[in-house]
Amino acid sequence: MIEIKEVEEPRRVPILGSVEGMFTVFKHLFGKPVTVQYPEKPSVLPDRFRFRIYLSTDDCVGCTLCEQVCPNLTITMVPLEKENQRNKRKIYPSVNFGTCTVCRNCEEICPTDAIYLKEVFETARTRNNFFYSPEDLEKHEAEVKR
Repeated sequence: MIEIKEVEEPRRVPILGSVEGMFTVFKHLFGKPVTVQYPEKPSVLPDRFRFRIYLSTDDCVGCTLCEQVCPNLTITMVPLEKENQRNKRKIYPSVNFGTCTVCRNCEEICPTDAIYLKEVFETARTRNNFFYSPEDLEKHEAEVKR
């Protein structure tokens, strides 16, 4: 029969953890604050920042690659009656910005560059609906009904 011996954990001094925590607080106490007063002073965004998804329905061929590559099913294809010789199935992507992680996979996989992202950062809205139809994706953020 095999004997199993319990290994005892080394004892720690309870005060040591509290002292380490207080040291961290005091270390950052006298540093420069990083809070930015946003509406008055807009924050500086990186040059390669992209957030808002746009769609060119004239270039969309309805291939559904953007829907397939979306990691959290944010993009769904919806029917839209629009005259477009390139899109025979007449389906276009709609986006739920409430779940979009801005991974840019849809932009990279689109064969016709119909989906693209721009530097629009302020997308605050007063309605609780974050679904953008294909018509809304063509418009600028100020033109979308709020």
